[in-house]
Amino acid sequence: MKIKQADQFLCEDDAGIFAIRGSLDGELEEEYSEKEQFIGLKIEDEEFYLPIAIVSEIVMLLPITFVPQSGKFIEGVINLRGTILPAINLRKMMSLPKGEVSPATRIIIVRHLDMHIGVIVDAITYVISLYPSEIEDQSLPGKTTGSDLISRISKNGDNVTGIIDITKVFYTAGEGKLSLDGDDGASSSLPA
Repeated sequence: MKIKQADQFLCEDDAGIFAIRGSLDGELEEEYSEKEQFIGLKIEDEEFYLPIAIVSEIVMLLPITFVPQSGKFIEGVINLRGTILPAINLRKMMSLPKGEVSPATRIIIVRHLDMHIGVIVDAITYVISLYPSEIEDQSLPGKTTGSDLISRISKNGDNVTGIIDITKVFYTAGEGKLSLDGDDGASSSLPA
C-alpha cells in the first residue's frame, strides 16, 4: 500500500476554506485499527495505563459519601447525575499512603460486565495508542495488592508502563466477591 503525503490531504473546498482529510502523519487507517488505546493515569509519582475501551467518562472529584462497613478499598459512593456508583481508591489498592486531593484528582468511570464504578486517581496524563507488539501479557513480580492489579506491560520505546486490569480491580474491591445486579440478587465470584 502507498502512504499518502500530507499535501494530498489538504484541499480547498467551494467556499475557499481549507479542510484536512485523512491523517497528516501518514498513518494508514488499517494500521491504526490494529492499535489499542489507553488512558494514562498517575498514582503518586507512577504512571499506569487503563484501556480506553472500558472508560465511560472522566469527571472531576465529586463529593464522596461514606458508606459504613463497605470494602476497605471503597472510599464511599458518588452521585453521578442521579446514578449512585462506588468510588474505589487505587492508592489504597496499591498500598500507598493517602494522598492530598489536588485540582488534578479525577474519577474515571469504568465499566466491567454490566457494572460501573468510579476509580479515583491522582491525575490523568494523556491518551496513547499501542500496537500489539508493544504490549506483553505479563504481571509484575511481587505479591502486594498493587502489583496484582497489573496483568499487561507496555513497552513503548524506553518506557515500560503497567496496564491495570479492571477485572482485578473489581475483584479486589469486592474482596473476592462481587454482587452482580441480576433478577435474583445472587452474588457471583470473579476469577482472580
